[in-house]
Amino acid sequence: MRLVVADSEAHAAFQFRSARGGKTLELAVQPLGSRAAPAVIWTRRFESRADRDVMLAGIAEEEADPVFLGRLTMAFGAGVMDELAETFIAAAVAEQLRSAERARETARKRLIVHLQRYPGKHGRHVLALERLSSEEADWSITYDRSIERDRLCDWMRWQKDRFLEFLDHAAEHGSEALTRLLLDEMFATERRVKKEGRGAGGVRPLRMWRGD
Repeated sequence: MRLVVADSEAHAAFQFRSARGGKTLELAVQPLGSRAAPAVIWTRRFESRADRDVMLAGIAEEEADPVFLGRLTMAFGAGVMDELAETFIAAAVAEQLRSAERARETARKRLIVHLQRYPGKHGRHVLALERLSSEEADWSITYDRSIERDRLCDWMRWQKDRFLEFLDHAAEHGSEALTRLLLDEMFATERRVKKEGRGAGGVRPLRMWRGD
C-alpha cells in the first residue's frame, strides 16, 4: 500500500510505503527527478497489518498532508509520527470496544420481547410481539374490534416466559402457524377455565384470569 504526494515547492516527493512483510510502514523522501534511492525519515513496525492499515486509513480520513507530515518529521524527529500512529491505533481500539459493546447490547435487547397493543390502520386493532432490539413487530395480528384483540391479550400477557419460544416458532414455521398455535392454546385455556367455573363470561372469559 503506497501513498505518494509531491511537494512542488520543495521539489521533493514524500511517500508512505509498506516494507518487511507488510507490517512495517515507512515515510520516505526523494527529490523530484533524483535517481537516488528515497531516504527513509520514519519507520515503524506494527504488531499487525491491521494496525498498519489503521495508520494509513487515519491519514486518509483526516486528510493529513504527507508533505506536511514529512516536513514535520524532518524538523522535529520520528517521534511526531510515532505519536500520530499511537493516536490512530488507540482511536481504532476504542471504536472496536464501542462496537463490541453495541453488539452485546443489541444481543441483550434481542432476548427481551414485549407484548404490545396499539391502533392499526383504518381503525383496526393490533396485538404484537416486539423485540426490544427492533423497531418493528416480529409477529402481529390485527382485529376489526378491540375486544377481539383484548381477548387474545388476556391469555398472552401471562405467557411472557414463552415469548422467545413463540418468535422462534414463527421464524421456523411462519407467522400464520404461530397465530394458529396461539389461538388454539387460548381456546383450550378458555375451555378449561370455564369448566373450572373461573371464567369471567362474555367475549373475554380470561379477563380476570391470572395465568394459573
